[in-house]
Amino acid sequence: MQSLNVHWVKNSNNNQWFDLLRLNLNAPYFLSKEGVYIIWYVGAGGAKVIRVGQGHIGLRLQEHKNNPEITRYGTYGQLKVTWAIVDKQSRDGIEAYLFDSYSPLIGERSPAAQPIVVNLI
Repeated sequence: MQSLNVHWVKNSNNNQWFDLLRLNLNAPYFLSKEGVYIIWYVGAGGAKVIRVGQGHIGLRLQEHKNNPEITRYGTYGQLKVTWAIVDKQSRDGIEAYLFDSYSPLIGERSPAAQPIVVNLI
């Protein structure tokens, strides 16, 4: 099985995961960033992945930030997000691996994709 080491992006100011609801997705940084991402919540009972996905990071996260099906999990704890910039050819496989690894609350696994193992958050 193919394997890749990806860089999961954190806030460079404090080395923490980003707060989805406070993230400025209109920042110039997001104009051309594409890859895979993970959205989860952190609460008193632990953490749970809500959604994994891929594509244009800024656009996809803005869609999720405006989606009440995702933001309702904010009642359980702070919504966190990270992403990794990866090439288009690897995204389906990485997303499949993330889905299999985290069993997110929302979304479906791409059935045709052969998983590509990556380092988890």
